[in-house]
Amino acid sequence: MPNKQTAVVAVIGLLLASAAFVIGLITGASNAAVSSILDSPNELCFIDTSPDQFSEQHAETKLVGCQVVGMSKQDAIAYAENSDVTVRIASEEGESFAMTEDYSDSRINLNILVGLVVSATAW
Repeated sequence: MPNKQTAVVAVIGLLLASAAFVIGLITGASNAAVSSILDSPNELCFIDTSPDQFSEQHAETKLVGCQVVGMSKQDAIAYAENSDVTVRIASEEGESFAMTEDYSDSRINLNILVGLVVSATAW
C-alpha cells in the first residue's frame, strides 16, 4: 500500500509542478519588457574623463561606440560616419572577421547580431 500512495503523491506533484511551470512561463512572457531598436544615440552614455585615455579623440570615439549599441547596423554606421568615426565590422551573425592590429583613435569595431549592434569597441 505505501508504494501506491507514494506513486500517487509523485504523480500529483509532477502535475502541479508542470502546471506551475506553464503558468510561470505564460506570466513571464506576458510581463517581459522587450526593448525597442534605438533610432537615436543612447542618451545614457558619457565621455570617459579618466586621465588614462589615449587622446581626447579616443574618448570621443568611445562615446560614439557606446551611443550606437542597440541601433540597427545601418543607423549605427550612418551615425558613426556623421560623427567622423570610422566603422569596422568585427563580427556579424556569429562570424568573426580578420582585423589588423593597428591602432586608430577614431575607429570603432562593431559586433552585429540579428542586424543590431550588440557591442562596439574603440580601437
